[in-house]
Amino acid sequence: MNSILTYGILCEDAAHKNFITRYLQQQYPDQFLESAEFGWRTRASNAKEVGDSLVDAVRLGFTRFQLDVLFVGRDSDATDDKRIQSLIDSLHLKCGYHRPKVVLVVPVQCIEHWLLYLQKHRDNPVSTKNETLELIRRTEAKEMVYGPRKRDPDLIKSNEILDHLDSAWLEQYSKSFNHFHQQVVDFLKQY
Repeated sequence: MNSILTYGILCEDAAHKNFITRYLQQQYPDQFLESAEFGWRTRASNAKEVGDSLVDAVRLGFTRFQLDVLFVGRDSDATDDKRIQSLIDSLHLKCGYHRPKVVLVVPVQCIEHWLLYLQKHRDNPVSTKNETLELIRRTEAKEMVYGPRKRDPDLIKSNEILDHLDSAWLEQYSKSFNHFHQQVVDFLKQY
């Protein structure tokens, strides 16, 4: 791939944005450039706002800002596969014919579960124990990642974990991360 791809992010919080940005920087260095102007114009601060603004974000992103790809981050807030698939389907529906250029970031329960997997792997890299961490309650997962209850994600702690991002390993342990990563791989095959 010779050209740099311009992307935008619409997500519910700083933890999603941070994860997506760090993932792209580490997995695909010098291949993606974030459209800062899109980020200033299109914002969400919770799950409802992501859903409510997705149609406009898609329209603006691909017409006005000429994005190559839009990353949409939304916690599933669930562990049930049917509920998660229903959420994914409803998000896809809002993307219309731009759907192939939209990558959904929908972790089981919340983004902190992906961080929790990576933290466990960082702390014990030789372990082959296949634990399902996504069943841990969201509040407990966030506390395990960031420490005692905080209102906002601790991006310093998050970045310490993301310094050890091993996508190939995480794909094996988290079905929802595998879904996200495969969307990125499939998108890049178009270029």
